[in-house]
Amino acid sequence: MLNLQRFIKCPAIAFCMIFSAFLFSSFNVLAQSEYPSKPIKLVVPYATGGVSDTIGRVLAQSLGNVLKQAVVVENKGGAGGTIGAAAVAKAPADGYTLLLTSPPMISVAPVLLKDLTYHNEDDFTPIGTIIVTPNVLVVNNNLSVKTFDDLVAYGKGAGRNNLSFASAGPGSTGHLSGQILMNATGLNMVHVPYKSSGQAFPDVISGQVSMVFDSLPSAIGFIRGGLVRPLLVMSEKRSPSLPGVQTAKEAGFPSATMNFWMGIEAPAKLPKEIVYRLNLALKEAMNTPEMRQHIQPLGAEVYLTTPDEFKALRHSDIEKYGKLVKEMGLKPL
Repeated sequence: MLNLQRFIKCPAIAFCMIFSAFLFSSFNVLAQSEYPSKPIKLVVPYATGGVSDTIGRVLAQSLGNVLKQAVVVENKGGAGGTIGAAAVAKAPADGYTLLLTSPPMISVAPVLLKDLTYHNEDDFTPIGTIIVTPNVLVVNNNLSVKTFDDLVAYGKGAGRNNLSFASAGPGSTGHLSGQILMNATGLNMVHVPYKSSGQAFPDVISGQVSMVFDSLPSAIGFIRGGLVRPLLVMSEKRSPSLPGVQTAKEAGFPSATMNFWMGIEAPAKLPKEIVYRLNLALKEAMNTPEMRQHIQPLGAEVYLTTPDEFKALRHSDIEKYGKLVKEMGLKPL
């Protein structure tokens, strides 16, 4: 315990202690003001070649240009993104390890996996979102429906109990989207899970499965190629990439919405100065003409939030989709 009388009687000791505290604080502020002083690692928690990997790599290039420092992508796929997330949660909170994240990772995987080694809210620092895209419903071209109204009428009439929908697996956004739509419309559809949406589309195209729900970037190539027919975007407003496709709200089902966003997080307790430095850098990086040229063909839109807004969005999705997963009866693995 500090001897207060000795402290008061010895000005030299007091000066040394105060100066040391000031010096430590100054070095800390200086270190943060010079951030970044070395390459940054962006963990993409999925395999190479997918939409997340594509967006992660173009973001890394643009963000690196803004920060005047290399941003290197490291793919750590597996377990619904949780392997990569776990690695970031354990990393130092110094701003040199970042995570590309999305709703399934933060709201679904924690409910479905028993042995998760991190807490989906406490172990991360939200920095900001970068893009948003709606989930889209596309159907086999030979299905005798042209609009979503046609699909609802068919599903409750001649096609009752004959409809099926594919997804990228139990608990995926496609699976949740199908359940959300069935809850809203009263349709009865059989869920056909696949390991990925890339495996699901061939069976929808061939007619073995009636339809598939997926994020627009994953579906846009099949739509543009005329291989499937889009009937609905599950967003608040129409997508600029599919201006002729109505929203669930326009179809009379405002509760049937599901957006797929991507954002950037860091380990917990990242200093605020670095959080705001990165948030501003993300906004600058996402607003370049080059970045917009990359993401617009994917059917994505720039979607920027503050750290606090992103924190609120994460919390909302964790509660909403976590509850839905439990209501669907999906069991932890």
